[in-house]
Amino acid sequence: MRYFTLEEAEALIPRLDEIFEAVADLAAKAEAKAERIYALERAQPLDESQVAIEKGQLRFLGQAVARELQKIADLGAIPKGLEPALVDFPARVEGREAYLCWKLGEKKITHYHGIADGFAGRRRLPRR
Repeated sequence: MRYFTLEEAEALIPRLDEIFEAVADLAAKAEAKAERIYALERAQPLDESQVAIEKGQLRFLGQAVARELQKIADLGAIPKGLEPALVDFPARVEGREAYLCWKLGEKKITHYHGIADGFAGRRRLPRR
């Protein structure tokens, strides 16, 4: 497993912002597509072929979101959530394995948590 320094992780923030912007766009399209499917399934007469097309497009959007999140994994980081958008970076903090924890909108990484703690266990990083 690769361990990130704080500087290495922070250098990726602009890329993470780009990825999550793309994810948000895809998610909005997927939500609209799901609403369209819902409406089509309740329409009379039911147009099964159109519903099938729309469902295929929804699957495609879901796969596109997965591809965007894979870009984060390819960087060596771990995407942890979309609402809110969270990313963990494997690191060593005070000699122990931990995750540097970043949330969309943060310009710097200021928190970390233990391997088993999760976002709820975020603690402020020791002074640099």
